[in-house]
Amino acid sequence: MRFRKELIVLLVAGCAKVSTVGVADAGGVSQPTVAAVEPSPGSVATDAKFVVHFTEAMDEGVLLAASGRSETVVLAAEAQVEQVAAAIEHSQLSAFERTLLIPAAAQIASDRMSIALAPDQRLPTGNLYLLVSPRLKDDQGVKLAGNGARFEFTVAAPPARAALVSPPAGTQAPTNLSVVRANAPSGTISLLAPDGSAVATAEAQGEVTLAVPAPLAPGAVYSLALDGAVDASQSFTAAACARTAGPALQPLLAPKDISVDVEVALDWPALLEVRLGDADDGEPCSDHCVTAKAQVECAPPPCGPQEFSCTASVHVGGLTPAFDYALRIVAQDDEGHTSSSPLLQFSTVAPLPRVLITEVMVSPTAGEYVELLNLGPGAADLGTLGLQDVDGVVRPLMGTAPPLPLLLAPGARSLAVGASFDQSLVPTLPPGTPVLRATAQRLLGRGLPDTATPAFSLVQTGATPVELSGFPAGLAACASGVSFQRDETVPPDGEAAWQCGKEGGTPGAPP
Repeated sequence: MRFRKELIVLLVAGCAKVSTVGVADAGGVSQPTVAAVEPSPGSVATDAKFVVHFTEAMDEGVLLAASGRSETVVLAAEAQVEQVAAAIEHSQLSAFERTLLIPAAAQIASDRMSIALAPDQRLPTGNLYLLVSPRLKDDQGVKLAGNGARFEFTVAAPPARAALVSPPAGTQAPTNLSVVRANAPSGTISLLAPDGSAVATAEAQGEVTLAVPAPLAPGAVYSLALDGAVDASQSFTAAACARTAGPALQPLLAPKDISVDVEVALDWPALLEVRLGDADDGEPCSDHCVTAKAQVECAPPPCGPQEFSCTASVHVGGLTPAFDYALRIVAQDDEGHTSSSPLLQFSTVAPLPRVLITEVMVSPTAGEYVELLNLGPGAADLGTLGLQDVDGVVRPLMGTAPPLPLLLAPGARSLAVGASFDQSLVPTLPPGTPVLRATAQRLLGRGLPDTATPAFSLVQTGATPVELSGFPAGLAACASGVSFQRDETVPPDGEAAWQCGKEGGTPGAPP
């Protein structure tokens, strides 16, 4: 005679215990059962973790799938619980069925009598279920008693709380702080002094601004309260000094074809405004005017030496390719101080830059080089250019990509060289001329022969390289140390003449 165990759920401190009545079967073989579940079924927090205890050491191969996750002890939202319950009766879940589970890392105890589930993310509010598959068996091969198990949990929404935005919680603020920004979904936010009195109050519906009516007391701790409930974790301390200087800023521009990224380092939190207009007058703006704003939140120490520890990136789009712009950055802090950058001029990148190969040195003392001239009207992104010869291989001008786009302004020149190029042996090179070093020791890998120099092209890299300029084959050799010079009066699409130039070349300068 064979009879099933009766499962009785007992809610006790911290876990649900399951006791058994009767024997597993007539042969005296005891079937494993779920002995306890932690936490107890019912209400749980959004960061809850779960443990299922068994009466026997279980077969690890059934508890864990090949992925290292469990497909037999799982979590499922109420809307998917029936689908998941049916799915975990199979020997293996399909890819779609795995998407129905609440993702959780699984950890089996060393004695194999329990398994812990730690959800990858905070649990969504609402009902969820912990499901135990009837396919489970112990290490003797005896299956779990009954038809599996199902435990219901309710994830309550976390209580509403107010949070400091500026100054951040746990930081210091100057004594002349005039504004505190905080956030709460709803309710009344109050800024409380150490004695519990309200310094400022506002009704919240998201972010709010609390105006501080009087100087803060040095060393005092100020806290937020929501609907009268004080949250000590949302507090800041008044420093021993006031903030009297405007925000100092250090800008860095990274123009593209139809946008510019403005990287700014500041020594103090501030509201940034990027004012951008035509390069000829800068301000007031013309039809090309663009203004962008960004609130920079950070917490540098109010007293003592200042560092540029606050950073922001402002993306300004909608610009015109190959156009000259002027830009000014204005920073205003909560204490009423304002500062601005000087007028910064830049050019957006042309969609297809007009860059010429204007000089080629094949037999120098310092090393081979190819001179490039940007005809404009826009800046050229040198990181997108390469050299291509008859083998069809495109070799980027730079072996290592720069952290920000390296732009060649209209009318400016640069040199493309191999890694062995010795710049110290080129005293005539104008200061500031970009020198672009390729990965190979010599240009085009093999170098440029002194005689019968082969043809090669300057191309814009991409899935399909686009030729911008070329150097022809079949030119008569120049004397040692003399470069080939292109007739720069001929446009890029014209048939330009090449001739031998000056001894030593004119790298970075007109012929």
